[in-house]
Amino acid sequence: MQPLLSIITINYNDASGLEKTIASVVNQTFKEFEYLIIDGNSTDSSIGVIRKYQDQIQYWISENDSGIYNAMNKGIKASKGQYLLFLNSGDVLSNDKALQEFILNSDFEGDIIYGDYKFEIGEKIYPDQLTPLFFIRTSLPHQSTFFNKKVFDEMGLYDERYRISADRAFYIKCFLSNKYSFKHITYPLSIFDLSGVSNDVVFNNKKQLEDDAVFREYYGLYYEDYLAMVSLEHQLNKAKRETLGGIWKRIVRKIKHVCHTR
Repeated sequence: MQPLLSIITINYNDASGLEKTIASVVNQTFKEFEYLIIDGNSTDSSIGVIRKYQDQIQYWISENDSGIYNAMNKGIKASKGQYLLFLNSGDVLSNDKALQEFILNSDFEGDIIYGDYKFEIGEKIYPDQLTPLFFIRTSLPHQSTFFNKKVFDEMGLYDERYRISADRAFYIKCFLSNKYSFKHITYPLSIFDLSGVSNDVVFNNKKQLEDDAVFREYYGLYYEDYLAMVSLEHQLNKAKRETLGGIWKRIVRKIKHVCHTR
């Protein structure tokens, strides 16, 4: 019987993060999923962690790979679920009922179903409606997104030319194809691990270069127009912040912060 969901975790030398991720998955009240772990031939204690939970893991391998998206592609190929969720080492589901509450939500429908996520402090809530400009400003969270596997069957796997931005490229490719329905569920499905490569300041320059290459590949001549729109938007927001109303809002926020911390 085909499981509803395949949860794919990739890992390399992050035993502590891996154990957190595995625990958050196997403790879910919802059980209609298979769990796959793709390890990049770790030299720390990651394999010991996997073996500790191996009775609750349906598939795992540990072998060399050429990067994050090569590992994720291995997981896609090995998966059997109708939907795929990528929860990489260090990321965790927001609570033990997260999958159940997300999947049983009345809005759970579509080809690419995305939720929100929490940080250790704060959260990020995504819009219901997406536009091409949205993906230039930011992207969707793969750790809170259910992909119908047919999307990968039809559109291909993650583009491994992009070692940091391949997930963003895939979202854009799917969105611009107009073949698939995107659906937002206002629910914080996961807690995002900010220590990942895409958020590492060391990789910021490389990420910006990759993002620029992705935009030029998929937006073509329209990319310059979108950049101009983003620039105008930033100028407008800056002007609003410098108005009396904007200054007053910042003062109120500071007062609330000081009162809260005391």
